[in-house]
Amino acid sequence: MQALFTDSVAYGFGHPLAGLDHLLAMFAVGLLSVQVGRLGWAYIPAIFVAFLIFGGILGMMGQTIPQMEDGILLSVIALGVLIVFQLRFIPVIAVIVVALFGVLHGYPHGTEIPAVANAFQYIVGFSLASAMMHLIGVGIGTICDLFPNPRHVRGLLGSALVGAGLVLLVTIKGFY
Repeated sequence: MQALFTDSVAYGFGHPLAGLDHLLAMFAVGLLSVQVGRLGWAYIPAIFVAFLIFGGILGMMGQTIPQMEDGILLSVIALGVLIVFQLRFIPVIAVIVVALFGVLHGYPHGTEIPAVANAFQYIVGFSLASAMMHLIGVGIGTICDLFPNPRHVRGLLGSALVGAGLVLLVTIKGFY
């Protein structure tokens, strides 16, 4: 028996919100998109979500991505580092980095779809949750501009992301 529309969307919506590594990475993408500038706040998260969907479909199809969990944890650290150093790199590089991380983060959503969920509706749910976290990152990144030195505030947020990513790496992967 297939779940109701709202159930499938809810399953998908809840999945990325249940993992701290996903939450931090999606927040970081929003924060990074403000740092990129020139409408980066609009297209960087959209690219992440598009590739998140692609990764989810790969997972649903049974494709494998080696070292996927390591890539997810390292994405939090890498995005934090990019924010700490305030790199105003070429937007094309930001797009490539975000697309790669989008696939890595989407893959587990696709592999862990509940048997009763409708795949399309599930994808809608995890895409909406991801977009919401990106918007929170964009909002906080924009609020940083109100401070006398927004680069320092963003740097502190990036440092917190790096620290959280390292803690997750140590605790989840057992590196100690």
